[in-house]
Amino acid sequence: MADTAHWFTLAYKGSSQRLDTSSVPTLGALNAHIEQHYGVRRAQQKLLARGLLQGAETTPLADLIASGSKVLLMGTPAATLDQQQQRFAQWQEAQRTHAKYAATSADVRRTAGPADKQHAEYTFHSLQTLDGLPQADRALALLRRLCNDEGVRQIMLRRQYSVGVLLELHPRERTILGYNRNRGEVIALRLRTDDLQGFRTYESVRDVLMHELAHMVWDEHDERFHRLNREHCREVVELDWTRRGQTVGRPGARFYEPRVEDAAEVDGGALGPQGFVLGGSVPDGAQDASAAELAYRAWQRRAAGGK
Repeated sequence: MADTAHWFTLAYKGSSQRLDTSSVPTLGALNAHIEQHYGVRRAQQKLLARGLLQGAETTPLADLIASGSKVLLMGTPAATLDQQQQRFAQWQEAQRTHAKYAATSADVRRTAGPADKQHAEYTFHSLQTLDGLPQADRALALLRRLCNDEGVRQIMLRRQYSVGVLLELHPRERTILGYNRNRGEVIALRLRTDDLQGFRTYESVRDVLMHELAHMVWDEHDERFHRLNREHCREVVELDWTRRGQTVGRPGARFYEPRVEDAAEVDGGALGPQGFVLGGSVPDGAQDASAAELAYRAWQRRAAGGK
């Protein structure tokens, strides 16, 4: 007996299913089937079968398509549309926030072009962390934060400081917090605590950086050096436009006043071209070595290519 059922194939995004008009008799029934099975709302459905299928919801499908026809569905699922609308709303909010930020900071950042070129010249041209120590990404992030600190950037620009390498100093290399070699060839800063289990506070590291930047001009810890160091420590707060409203002397501002007697403990003075000998301050034969010393020796062996 011949098959007398009126059927058609519904195709959508590489898949297809066979339907017949006994179960999907009208155009409205087909719209409902599509919304239930594919998640495409009726308003987004476009049906093609030798042209666009159009009609009232009660229009019989047998009047619109021949038996055995292929009906192509075009349309975006509701979930996808909702996600797109959400992303668009987030983009709009980001644009509004950016516009508001640009408007409120326009009086501070007036000269974008020339300033960018000067910042590229008067900056830290390379950042280096220690190999073989944990949380290297956090150490690098700390160096980058110093490099991008607006107060630091303004000091570098106004005083035309250019530093070749901003380097992480191992806590066991020297009994100092940092050094400046050859007036900016290398500035090294201690980022980690003595036990290598944590990091020093950002403000304390930045205070040492202010000290080392004073060695860009003066080598000895004399009155000229101390005066410049104090200026740096004040300017790094005052010139940070991102902290407007937190001026010196008001709650929220932090201004460090370096003491003359602490200068030698920071770096002992600027270093010349020869720098220092790696590991020279740690005795190799100490029998009562601390955990920090043992960790440092292990790091030395790794840095030298040993095991």
